[in-house]
Amino acid sequence: MPGLVRVVAALVALASVPGLSGCSGAGRDSATVAQPTSPAVAPAPVPEDSRPAGPRRTEEPVPEDSQEEARPEPVAAAPAAREPLEITFVGDIIFGRYRTAGFDPIVGEGERPFDDILNTMRSDLLIGNLETPLVYELPVKSPIGAKFAFGASKEMAQHLVDGGFAALSLANNHSFDQRAEGLLQSPKILDELGIVPLGASRSEPPVFRVETFERRGWKIGLIAVTSRRNAPQFPNTPELPFLSTNDFEMTLGPLIDGARATHDLLIVFVHWGEEYADAPGAHQQRQARALLDRGADLVVGHHPHVLQGIEQYGKKAIAYSLGNFLFENTHEIPRLTGVLRARFSGKSCLETLTFHPAYIKRTPSKHPVPATKGMGKTVRARMLSLSEAQGTKLEASGEDLVLRGDCAASG
Repeated sequence: MPGLVRVVAALVALASVPGLSGCSGAGRDSATVAQPTSPAVAPAPVPEDSRPAGPRRTEEPVPEDSQEEARPEPVAAAPAAREPLEITFVGDIIFGRYRTAGFDPIVGEGERPFDDILNTMRSDLLIGNLETPLVYELPVKSPIGAKFAFGASKEMAQHLVDGGFAALSLANNHSFDQRAEGLLQSPKILDELGIVPLGASRSEPPVFRVETFERRGWKIGLIAVTSRRNAPQFPNTPELPFLSTNDFEMTLGPLIDGARATHDLLIVFVHWGEEYADAPGAHQQRQARALLDRGADLVVGHHPHVLQGIEQYGKKAIAYSLGNFLFENTHEIPRLTGVLRARFSGKSCLETLTFHPAYIKRTPSKHPVPATKGMGKTVRARMLSLSEAQGTKLEASGEDLVLRGDCAASG
């Protein structure tokens, strides 16, 4: 009996230890501690969306025993693909010249010189070289008395609006043909007409600058300069953005460096070269390539008054001269012209460079028209030959010539 008493006493002692009930319904691996029971109290009703979470069920692991499954970081939606951008360029534009008897206008009364080629020029951004200064009152006689002197009134410049021009370069060798009045009034008149003046002469620095355009989500920077001028820099007159061709990369390179990160495209529009030469000089090619290496996307030239070839340089290009566009010289070679269309893919890569042949028609007054049939063949033959001399083969596509870029390899 004493032994039996001791066993019963031991069992009673074990039963008195909290948590060691042989009837516990908890699983063997559970770390949940059973709570003592208490009289049930009816809880106050709680709105469904604000009820606290119920007590943890015994089969749920506690935080110390498990880690929440890692969730992937939210991924931002990819931006919508940017649409391609097209920019068109044309060469030299004037509205008349001075002769011994006075000013001889090109455009007749009531005529619209760009109407026949409007569809060819149409793009997201149309740019040309305005070879003539603009003044509010055009003098009867040339203020500089030169053999080749140009000028135009604000009324004549209205044709530029009708043609759809977004920007025009004033950086050329005829910028001083109306003296200081032309330097000061040309950019003002263009501004009043809603056209951006590129390469305007300035009284305050910086003379060389990037003009920025925004089109369809693109940010385009244009730099207009000239390596040609007919007059020196006079005191107390606005300064022309003039550079020796050999100094292009040294002066414009830092400008390109500073603008590259904030622009989708950078284009240099330059007045350079030798008049009536079929090909650019070696120094032009060297400097144009250096500007592309520095970060420019395209170099487009004017001044020689004739078409010169196109050069493909890596994934970029150089159009050395677009020749005349609206001009008084309609001799056989100077009248050959065209519209250059640069199409850039959404990756800011030159997708195609299309040359639309044109020529300056002599009647009823001088004006540019698309070149088709025999005249188209003549213009294409010149551009094909001169571009091949630059190591570049253009493809015929209907009446046009096309240079295809290498956007597929641009990533």
